[in-house]
Amino acid sequence: MRLPVRLLLLAALALPAAPPLAAQAADAVRLSVTLVPDASRKSGLLPEARVRGLLEDERWTSALLSGLPLRLHYRLELWRSRASWFDAAVRSIDWDVVVRREPLLDQYSVTTVLLGRTRLQRYPDLESLGNALGVAYRIAVRAGDKGEYYYVANLSVSTLSDSDLDEMDRVMRGEAGAATDDDGNVGDAVGRTARRMLLRVAGLPIMRVEGRSESFDVK
Repeated sequence: MRLPVRLLLLAALALPAAPPLAAQAADAVRLSVTLVPDASRKSGLLPEARVRGLLEDERWTSALLSGLPLRLHYRLELWRSRASWFDAAVRSIDWDVVVRREPLLDQYSVTTVLLGRTRLQRYPDLESLGNALGVAYRIAVRAGDKGEYYYVANLSVSTLSDSDLDEMDRVMRGEAGAATDDDGNVGDAVGRTARRMLLRVAGLPIMRVEGRSESFDVK
């Protein structure tokens, strides 16, 4: 269920413009990639990607409290070191996490889309949400040939665009069809305008962080 348009407009007007990136706690957000034993094999290592301190950056907590969902897009890459040439990307995998506040239920929802599967979980407060967002993702991206390898993980954090918000609303309602209503519903039109205003006034940038694992040998 959408927030009343008046509340959206008031939140947009009350939201301060984003200060310069250097003045914010962007360095509080860290993305690490560690190597852990591959439990399915007698030998070998797997990458474990984990983000820390995301909600310590007030930009993103303010966005959530103002009704703007967040999108966390992860990309994990396996790289092969080559002494005589540039390192080569071997394979990669992407996944998404969408975080939104549900004011009527006074809770937060986290939707994870990974390997074609979707999982929805809910949390009662920011503390439990922060712990959930710091979960470690252990992904089975394995090296095949002999050589020296390492993993690189990238994370981009952003607020969802207006079209993304419409798409999410349809998905959550189990609806399909066009992104705009053919009935000319005035309330929906005003609601979309309010969301656009929120996105413009917030001025939130896309934040990108990167992490790299230690090198390892495949023999």
